[in-house]
Amino acid sequence: MVWHIAVIVAILASGYDLFHRVRAQRRQRVPGGTDELTRLENRRAFYELAGREFERARRYQHPFTIAYFDLDDFREVSHLFPQQVGDEMLRLVGGAARSSVRGSDVVARLGGDQFALLLPEAGPEAAGAAVKKLQQTLRELADETGLPLTVCGGVVTCLQPAESLEAAIGAADRLLHGAKAAGRDTFWSEVIMPQPIEGFEPTRLRRAYRVPPGFDLPMPPPLDRPR
Repeated sequence: MVWHIAVIVAILASGYDLFHRVRAQRRQRVPGGTDELTRLENRRAFYELAGREFERARRYQHPFTIAYFDLDDFREVSHLFPQQVGDEMLRLVGGAARSSVRGSDVVARLGGDQFALLLPEAGPEAAGAAVKKLQQTLRELADETGLPLTVCGGVVTCLQPAESLEAAIGAADRLLHGAKAAGRDTFWSEVIMPQPIEGFEPTRLRRAYRVPPGFDLPMPPPLDRPR
C-alpha cells in the first residue's frame, strides 16, 4: 500500500513539474520583446511566440485562439488631451487584458492602441470568457476613472489548424475592422474547425469550415462568393 502511494505521488509530482515547465516555455520572454509603456510583449515578441504556438498546435492537434483589439476613442483623446492621458488609457487596457487571461497566455501591445491576445489550448468557450471578462473590467475602470475605455476586437479560434499563422492573423484583423464598423464595445469572432463528414471534399479542394463560437457576440455577415 505504501509503495502505491509513493508511485501516485511521484506521478503527480512529475505531471506538476511538466505543466510548469511547459508554461514557463510558453511565457519565456523574447529578448528585447517588452513594450516599455505597458510592460507587455511587443509586436516582435508576439509574432515569435505566436509562431511557436501555431506549430505546437498543429503538431499536437490542440486548439488555440488569437485576438486583436484596440481602443475605440484613443485618437480623439490623443487629439484633445495631453499625451499622459492616452498613455494611462493604454496602461489600463493592458492591465485589464493581463488580468482577464491565464498566466500561460500572451498579451501584447502591437503598437499605438492595438493589442493582441494569444490563448494556447483555448476553445471558443474559454475565449468568450476572457473577452467578457476584459469588457467587464474595462467598464468598471471607465466608471472609476471617467476615461473612455471600450474596445473592439476580432477573435479567431482554431480547432483545426488554419492554413497558416498569417491566415489566422489576417482573419482576426478582418474581424476587428468589421467589429469597429459595427459600433463601440463590439467583438466579432470566428471558429475554424474540422470539416463535417457530410461536407467532405478532396484535400485539394478543402477549405476551412467556420462556425459561430459558443459565446454571444455579433458575427460578421458571410462573404459573398464570386458568381
